[in-house]
Amino acid sequence: MPLAATDAAFEGFRLVRRAPKVLVAWTLVYLLITVAQMVAMVMNRAEIAEGLRTIEAFGNRGPQSVQDFQLMLEANAQMTRYSFWVMPLSIVVSSVLSAGVARGVLFPEQSRFGFLRLGMDEVRVFLVTLGIGLLTAIALGVAAIIVSIFITLSMAVTPLMWLGVLLSVLASVALFVWLMVKWSLAVPITVSEKKVDIFASFRATKGHFWPLLGMAIIAFAMAMVIWFLSSVLVAPLSLMSGLSPMGLGGTSSAVIEQMSLANPGLLLLALSQAIVYALFVGVMYAPFAAAWRDIKRG
Repeated sequence: MPLAATDAAFEGFRLVRRAPKVLVAWTLVYLLITVAQMVAMVMNRAEIAEGLRTIEAFGNRGPQSVQDFQLMLEANAQMTRYSFWVMPLSIVVSSVLSAGVARGVLFPEQSRFGFLRLGMDEVRVFLVTLGIGLLTAIALGVAAIIVSIFITLSMAVTPLMWLGVLLSVLASVALFVWLMVKWSLAVPITVSEKKVDIFASFRATKGHFWPLLGMAIIAFAMAMVIWFLSSVLVAPLSLMSGLSPMGLGGTSSAVIEQMSLANPGLLLLALSQAIVYALFVGVMYAPFAAAWRDIKRG
């Protein structure tokens, strides 16, 4: 069967329509992360408030010197450091969800628990995802070094070198897009073939790059529409919890210091974010599983 990229882009909606209960299961799993983030935020509210006060002190003028930029960076680090300990849980949950979505498309008969498991499939997905992340970071790190060299040369040699800066930036973006497409089938292949092979997706995408890119653009556009519409609906819950709809950056330090886990708005916000992300994951991940199914059959 040839790859029908446009049709595959809507696989996430079809999966949820065929088995509506999967959305409940995915939401409950992702709720672990959102609740953990809320707990971490409340437990570290003093440090977050201190970072916010530093930023508030700049007012509308913004940083004016190197020292100001350093203070701004330190303040932002204070505001986000609380979430670092949640990252291991986030990686595990992401592996479980991505494997579950792929299983829902490739093995629809395994519908128990919303296609979610905690077994060797998830371990293999974790290892493949970790390997891809490291290799991508190395490739983009090299690209960043090249861009930095061009920026340095443009300042020291000739203004025409800015053309080199522009071309190197565009090349870095193109490299990122190429890598994401070439590795886009890694998770469904891992779930389907039951083995760890980081470069299997490279081989599978050969001859299908442009259809996969078009499918990814369509799926991403639909996911962004969902994200935008949900943000409008979630905004009242953010206000109810005391947080700004703009996140920590739009919330005063005084409000952060008074945050409490007893705040029902905070828990409702965590639940709503979990629902949105569960649907987002289905819309974004399922098309690639459908693409691999079609490529394999073909």
